[in-house]
Amino acid sequence: MPFDPMVHGFWIIGSVFLAVSMLIFGNIEFAEGTTQFSYWFTLALAFVLLLLAGLLWISAAVNARR
Repeated sequence: MPFDPMVHGFWIIGSVFLAVSMLIFGNIEFAEGTTQFSYWFTLALAFVLLLLAGLLWISAAVNARR
């Protein structure tokens, strides 16, 4: 398959989003000084990044199929 910036770009950006979300998920903990809002906001942010990674990978797969 020749290099296609749309396919490979979505795939690489999706991988970065996945890595960042897994870093957040792996390091979050409810420690002293953490507010309820910041804890839940961080969980929501990591979940949204995970969803965006999946969306980008699906887009890359659809573009590679064409």
